[in-house]
Amino acid sequence: MNGMQFVDHPNGVKFAMFPTLRERGLRHGVSTRIGGCSENGLASLNLGVKVNDRPENIRRNREKFCEAVGVDATRVVASGQIHSDHVAVVDHRQAGQRLADTDGLVTCTPDLPLLLFFADCVPLLFYDPVRKVIGLSHAGWKGTFLSIGPKTLTVMQHTFGTDPEDCLLGIGPSIGPTDYEVDEPVLSQIITRWPSTEAFAHPGRPGHWSLDLWEWNRQQAIAAGISSENILISGISTAQHADIFFSHRASQGKAGRFGVLMAL
Repeated sequence: MNGMQFVDHPNGVKFAMFPTLRERGLRHGVSTRIGGCSENGLASLNLGVKVNDRPENIRRNREKFCEAVGVDATRVVASGQIHSDHVAVVDHRQAGQRLADTDGLVTCTPDLPLLLFFADCVPLLFYDPVRKVIGLSHAGWKGTFLSIGPKTLTVMQHTFGTDPEDCLLGIGPSIGPTDYEVDEPVLSQIITRWPSTEAFAHPGRPGHWSLDLWEWNRQQAIAAGISSENILISGISTAQHADIFFSHRASQGKAGRFGVLMAL
């Protein structure tokens, strides 16, 4: 599991973080399934509201995760993700809110935690240590197809003057390149916008391809101006580590959601 380290907080929560981002002053964490109060298939640190979990479990789990990362749970800005390319700029006015139909969040406001939810899709953690700006995106194949990563970076550029060469990008735990299979209709749709897929789509069994979302997002980030040396890939496939991270595919669609927190 290269690229990340695990942290065991005294409150029982285990989370992962990128040491390079932490060393540069970024508070962040990727929750695991460990340390919460949810039960059965959601055991135990489910953070998602779109699954059959009790609201009090979700609230307590989020509070414990925020405590572990060191952020104020009452100020968290979350979103209702729909696999879109909509990126919202937020500040203190959105503290404590959940934004509908949003798959990317950007802020320069200190102590304003951003929170998105995952169960195989790719978390993209953008950090501009010069301008002190952060961005967090949710990139499944649809979001990646729509260039949610580069669009998040563009919002950072246009709103706060971010220079992509200053940025670091963490590609968090998500379904890995050997575990994610798509069929011909999906690949055909991808080809309409990305004709050259050789680097991130590889033939598998008849009529199916293995899709490497890590490489696809890495290539998009480089094309958008981020140096390859500043791109950190967790190397953790949620499908292979479904005992640690929720995985939609590994659980046949019955997964909870882990979360990614970022805060300046």
